Amino acid sequence: MTDSPGPPPVTTQHNDNRRTGANLLETALSPATVGPSTFGLLFSRAVDGQVYAQPLYLPALELPGRAVRNVVYVATMHNSVYAFDADDPAASAPLWRVSLGPSAPLPDPDIGPRGYKDISVEVGVISTPVVDAERRVLYVVAFTKESDGYHHTLHALDVRTGREVLGGPVRIAATVPGTGDGSVDGRLTFTSNRQLQRSALTLANGRVYVAFASYGDKSPYHGWVFGYDAATLRRTGVFVTTPDTGLGGIWQAGQGPAVDDAGDLYCITGNGGFRTDGSNLGDCVVRLRPDLTVADWFSPFDNAALDAADLDLGSAGPLLVPGTQLLLCGGKAGKFYLLDTRSLGHFHAGSDSQIVQSFEVMAPDVHSHHIHGGAVHWTFSGGTWVYVWPENAFLRAYRFAGGLLGTAPVSMSTTTDPTGVPGGSPGMPGGFLSVSAHGSDAATGLVWACHPWKADANQAVVEGVVRVYRASDLTQELWNSRMDAARDDVGLFAKFVPPTVANGKVYVATFSGALRVYGLLG
Repeated sequence: MTDSPGPPPVTTQHNDNRRTGANLLETALSPATVGPSTFGLLFSRAVDGQVYAQPLYLPALELPGRAVRNVVYVATMHNSVYAFDADDPAASAPLWRVSLGPSAPLPDPDIGPRGYKDISVEVGVISTPVVDAERRVLYVVAFTKESDGYHHTLHALDVRTGREVLGGPVRIAATVPGTGDGSVDGRLTFTSNRQLQRSALTLANGRVYVAFASYGDKSPYHGWVFGYDAATLRRTGVFVTTPDTGLGGIWQAGQGPAVDDAGDLYCITGNGGFRTDGSNLGDCVVRLRPDLTVADWFSPFDNAALDAADLDLGSAGPLLVPGTQLLLCGGKAGKFYLLDTRSLGHFHAGSDSQIVQSFEVMAPDVHSHHIHGGAVHWTFSGGTWVYVWPENAFLRAYRFAGGLLGTAPVSMSTTTDPTGVPGGSPGMPGGFLSVSAHGSDAATGLVWACHPWKADANQAVVEGVVRVYRASDLTQELWNSRMDAARDDVGLFAKFVPPTVANGKVYVATFSGALRVYGLLG
């Protein structure tokens, strides 16, 4: 990287390891500059597959030949990683592109249950990579189907050239003690075609962390987390959520684990085996030390009911609230949980009275109101707000004050996802959010959202829409990609992927074989 000042990088999913989703050094985009006559699609970049990973961004990167470029990185389900010039509409060819091996075409009876449609076309790079800007390395996990079977492989790519570095790649593999589903003689072996690598990679403590869930709950599977030395790719630790039972995947709708200032990781698990002694942690918030040993955990009092109804606690990832020692999360039950990271609370029969706060974001009714992906955060002159967009609902903001969230929205959009109207049929998955602002200046705050345009994206590929709102007043929608569809249409919705806002542009993944790049026109 050069030493010249410039826009901040986006090196990880939702911008930082607290998963705030916020770029607070944005100076070009604001409510004053974003509107249907001033903002729109600038250009697209063709790629060879669907994009499930959030685009990443590095400014002022010195490339071979001494050229300096702002670069955006895109990973596809065809197991390709692209580096593009982030700004020049005429620079349509990639700066580099690498293939990480053969993807697994779908349908495949060895991947997911019969009729599996949660993923379409093929399985390749599903999770968002992570960049070490100091080492100039992009870490990415590819899923491959080869002559000797299915594999997950961790690659370390030079951000300037795409070449493999650090002695990589390395196959992800482990056998650990356990008597749970799929065990043999008291041992559990990681099996790639049963383990979905959906949660974003995380870089912390000089390690790269890789978390796993399942393909459509096809057993046997478990939640796994692997740690790898970021300099050598040597495996440094392994954690299994349900060693003596089963399930308990870590998927978080693509969100990565959060990391606190001490380097501890926070993951949220899905349905699976749970024991009140903490030995098996389905539907739990889990705090892991850097070596991936368990430091603490929390599970709701209705764990058994959540598991029975397929209401994963882990359908969204954690947000570590800046300036506090609090963690906010929410899952398929449509509830927020606010936890003290110094004491997560374990399990309390009959109620969640041992934690800081819990409440229903959406009252239960005939619709599901699952929370996917996670909330985002901004502090400005109006206070500290967290934003969330559950499925079948409106975008909403909650005020954080005095160590608690207000239980009623402080602001709410008047636009909704396609099935969020009374009497509409249930749909999914809600909206996926990012925040941009110039620090805490209320006049500059924007909330960006991607969601389906007019159809249910559950086990389906559908049209998408990008929207932007004044962050201090969500009733003010400033622009969306359907206002001038001939110019700005985003194409097919990339499920669970938030937009990336950087240096006056908005980079949007799609299932249309393209990256869309929006910005100020003219």
